[in-house]
Amino acid sequence: MAKLAAVLASAFHVDVPDVDVADALGDPDLRNWEAAVSCEYSTLRGNLAWSLEIYAQKFVTGPPSESVLAQQVAAATGAVVLFPAEENLPSAYWAATPERHFTRVRLYESDDEAPVYRVDAIESPVRQFPDARVMRIPEVVRELKIPTPVSDSFDDQGPRTAPRSR
Repeated sequence: MAKLAAVLASAFHVDVPDVDVADALGDPDLRNWEAAVSCEYSTLRGNLAWSLEIYAQKFVTGPPSESVLAQQVAAATGAVVLFPAEENLPSAYWAATPERHFTRVRLYESDDEAPVYRVDAIESPVRQFPDARVMRIPEVVRELKIPTPVSDSFDDQGPRTAPRSR
């Protein structure tokens, strides 16, 4: 976890001692609650090994975006890092690879008491997910807001009526 602390310190522009990385189920008395950046980790079952919850105090200036942070963690650790997509779909994620590539991912979580996480589909091949189907993820495409300037300009002009036939 020392490598993760170093990556987070670099990403958030703080010193390593100002980063607290701890097991989510660990002893809370051993935590540095005043740390500038906190990271709680939990082990997962299935295609994902870890879940990270990362928080920065309000006084931390210029925190990285999720995509930038995911890419930095992936490159430093050699692991693929998933983070939620912008769309309001519970299964829609982005994957950042150690090779600094981003791709869309569909992630399913089982209903088990200790859930199993499975990467069902991915838009481009990632060696860490050999069993995932490589495909476009249709529900993500449906959610895209594609600009239609010609149609939008007609909408702005108000309602239209059909010409009357003679």
